[in-house]
Formats: sequence, C-alpha cells, structure tokens
Amino acid sequence: MQLIDLEAVLSSKAPKLRKKIPTFVIRMMERLICQREMNDILTRLGHNKGAAFAKAMSEDMNVTYTIVGMDKLDKNGHYMLVSNHPLGGFDGISYISIFGNHFPDVKVIVNDLLMYIEPLQNVFLPVNTMGKQKRSDMEKLTRAYNDPNTQLISFPAGFCSRYIDGKIQDIEWRKSVIKQCVECKRDIVPMYFEGRNSIFFYALEWLRRKLGMKFNIGLILLPRQMMKTAKGKHFKIYIGDPIPYQHFNQSMTDTQWAQWLREECYKLKP
Repeated sequence: MQLIDLEAVLSSKAPKLRKKIPTFVIRMMERLICQREMNDILTRLGHNKGAAFAKAMSEDMNVTYTIVGMDKLDKNGHYMLVSNHPLGGFDGISYISIFGNHFPDVKVIVNDLLMYIEPLQNVFLPVNTMGKQKRSDMEKLTRAYNDPNTQLISFPAGFCSRYIDGKIQDIEWRKSVIKQCVECKRDIVPMYFEGRNSIFFYALEWLRRKLGMKFNIGLILLPRQMMKTAKGKHFKIYIGDPIPYQHFNQSMTDTQWAQWLREECYKLKP
C-alpha cells in the first residue's frame, strides 16, 4: 500500500520549493495535514478499492448521510452529476460511497494531488489545477466523457467553497462542464451537499485573499478538515432533476449557463 508522504509529494510536484523548506517545517506540515491518521486509515482499510474504500472510510469515521432525491436517477442514465464543494475532500469521498453503490461505474473529476490516495485511483479522473495537463490524463478524461456506461461527478468550482459576501459558497463555476456535456450528449444532474469546514479554515482563507497571497494555503488544510471536522458528522445531500443536455442552447453563453447551473444547485436546499 502506497502511504501518504508529504516530503515525497513536494519533491515530485515542487522540487525547487522543497529545497527551500527546512526539514523541521516539513514535519510540522505532516502533523498539520494529519499524515499519520490518513496513513492509519490506508493501512487498515486500503485493501478495499473505489466505492468499497469510500464506504469503509465513511463508516470508520462514523459519518452518516440523508439523501433526498435518489429516486430521480435512472440507473441506465448518462449523467454528469455536479455539486457545490463545501468540504473540499470528504464530499467527494461521500459521493463515491453513495453513487458507487448505485451505478455500475462512477468516476470523479479531481485535483491530481488526490491520485496519491491509492485505493481511490480507479475512480479518480485527475486534472492539474495549477499547471499543464498531462496528455494521458486528458485522454482518460475524454474516454470517460464518451463512455455511455460511466456516470461522472464534478465540482465545477474547481476549489473548495469559501466565505464570500457573508456566507459559505462556491466561487464561479467553470464553463467547461457545460461545453463538454453538450458535446458528449450527457445530461446534467445538479446536487447540493450540506456541510461546512471549520471557522479557522474560512478565516485563514479570507485572510489569504485580503493579503493578496497567491499560494492556496487552504489546500494544505483540507486533509485536516477531512480527518477532524468531518468525523462523526451527519450530512444531507439533495439531488435535483436531471437536466437534458439540449436545455443548454445558444440563448446564453457557456459561462452564463454554468452560473445558472450553480444557482440551480443552491436552490435545492430547503
């Protein structure tokens, strides 16, 4: 089982940055991201793969769900399930656990950093949000989009929800989700995940933006939010009616349709 190794990840993804960081700072960061706790879960549960691992992890962390609207989904449908992204990590694992046991094949579009979680590699479609895309990853994503037997899950914001205008919400959604679903004739299902991270997480992210820092420090804190904040929680998930891909016509641009879809997602919460 490949365990999480922050030092190895930094050396691989940002070798110049790694050389500038003292070893004692690396050890502090390992504690900050709960590396030991994550590796404990991988060691105990890593024999499970995909949806089975996500389900086992949810049960191990004593996380439960209420799902509203599952009956709206046809098991033979051709869907892109889109959602807000309040947790930045565990919401994705939750969807894998839920839909992986509902559909024969489910894939989730994720930040390529998550590919270090070996038991979930078979359900992840990696996207590099901070650099150039790998050709192999893009070919894998294209095949998944065109596979009629695969259901896709996406967080069109691309990043975790933030404290904006007095409430926790996503940034603007990316238009690519509209363009690709229309091209591949894939109906879109809006979903709303009711959850939030810690106040400290949002305060730090707010301060980062106020100071004009480009480095996304919140990304480092997401594993801790998953291991500490999500533990023992009960989450509610609301599923909307599938929207035919033909609905997204030329009456609006893809960018406008993406924001319309975002609003439809937030309307699902009672």
